[in-house]
Amino acid sequence: ITVTQYLVVYLSIRGKIVATLIRPNKLLYRMLRPSARWVRRYVHPQSWLGGKLCSPFGVEITRSTYSGIPGVKFSPKIRTEQKAIIVFFHGGGYCFGSSLTTHRLGVALMAKHTGLTCHSIDYRLAPEHPYPAALDDALTAWQGIVDSHPNHKIILSGDSAGGGLSLAVMMRLQAEGGRLPDDAILFSPWTDLTCQGDSYATKARVDPMFTPSMPRDCSHYYAPKETDKTNPFVSPAFGNFTGLPRMLILCGGNEILLSDSKKLAEGAKSAGVDVELAIWDNMFHDWWLFGLFIPETKQCLTKVSAWLKGN
Repeated sequence: ITVTQYLVVYLSIRGKIVATLIRPNKLLYRMLRPSARWVRRYVHPQSWLGGKLCSPFGVEITRSTYSGIPGVKFSPKIRTEQKAIIVFFHGGGYCFGSSLTTHRLGVALMAKHTGLTCHSIDYRLAPEHPYPAALDDALTAWQGIVDSHPNHKIILSGDSAGGGLSLAVMMRLQAEGGRLPDDAILFSPWTDLTCQGDSYATKARVDPMFTPSMPRDCSHYYAPKETDKTNPFVSPAFGNFTGLPRMLILCGGNEILLSDSKKLAEGAKSAGVDVELAIWDNMFHDWWLFGLFIPETKQCLTKVSAWLKGN
């Protein structure tokens, strides 16, 4: 079992520029403490435009629904495997993000690099729809995809909150006897909504994207006071990993959610899961979503593709 593989990345010039450009958002957040709705109004239009202009050639992007849950289908023109697909849950603290805005560029590139069709699910967002809305939508969409692809290999993937949601889905499926994914790929997964990891303190200064208050605010939106944040279906870090599928975890060495990935890998290993944790030194949270703007995106997705082929 490969538990930890350190992929030493010396941040490229373009990577340094991107890290520098996103750092002022931390100061803005401290000053304004914006609501989730405000963040959507600020982030979604910019990311939609960037994704629209920079989406890779060779990937067809179409809106879809999965048992009534909206989403987007990313279909590469060159398919490496006809009987395999990826189901993807986007991040955004359960409060913002969508398949055609924040995640369009990253998921399109993942489809192209892996040669697999990706089905990205747009679950309901908090605070309008707190827990368990996202989990309910994810399970409904998952079952719809399973029913319509009975003979396919299905890989479950997600980033940040979507990575935690992927784990919650797997734990529910395991508990209820549902069909589990064949593999799981998790990018910087947010697995502990109590936000108590050591890296919240040790990486707070070097993380160019997040202040510790950002995930804590999102946690309160998604799981209000009456919700037990140690519930494994809210914070999968507290759950039982026994019987979960082979798992690849990728995270940056300079992000406050680093502890979440480490704790997940340790828990999965202890439960006998075939898990690989790839820590990309010097990288920030969800760097792979920046597409062609930084070369580290290709490096990350090349790793994902090679891992899938190595099964």
